[in-house]
Amino acid sequence: MCQGFGIIIDKDINLWFSEPDTDGNCSHSMIIERLGRQENDDPHLRRFVRVEFANWTPESFAFDETTTLPGWCENNKQEIQNKCVALLEKCAPAMAEYKKVRAPASAEYEKVRAPAWAEYKKVCAPASAEYEKVRAPAWAEYKKVCDQAWAEYKKVCDQAWAEYEKVRAQAWADTITRLKMISGYVGCKEVCRTPKPAVSKI
Repeated sequence: MCQGFGIIIDKDINLWFSEPDTDGNCSHSMIIERLGRQENDDPHLRRFVRVEFANWTPESFAFDETTTLPGWCENNKQEIQNKCVALLEKCAPAMAEYKKVRAPASAEYEKVRAPAWAEYKKVCAPASAEYEKVRAPAWAEYKKVCDQAWAEYKKVCDQAWAEYEKVRAQAWADTITRLKMISGYVGCKEVCRTPKPAVSKI
């Protein structure tokens, strides 16, 4: 995700941007979607690249790319940076004004929220303690029932698995005997002829 002021630059060195979200981040994906473009990671075919100013300052300019930049971008890096900085300088004051207006409202909200949260915690604490008193013995009872049921399940499964292994082992031995009688069969040491027992799927 783009951090800060994000810009899309196309092959003709046109710059495209969108409004930031409330945290001040412009979405490259939103710009691309609004332009009706398709994503393309091939550096030889890509017709646009991403740029971002992580903290809305010229010094934070960076290409937001995970692969090699296409040739048209490499050849015009300085022009692209200059144009992006010029666009940032036009857009940054609007964001700064938004933050200036938002700051006191946010502070006012925090003044109300902090005591409300403290009150909420005060009410919840005894209810949580009461819940824990009921939950602990209920969980112990639940575990007791489950553990007994699991032990019974294992006993039944283990017996059935032992029976299966008996049948399977004999069937495998018979299969090897039949295969040995066919011309072209290549055997190996005895240890290779008997497959490892299958793992029980419990």
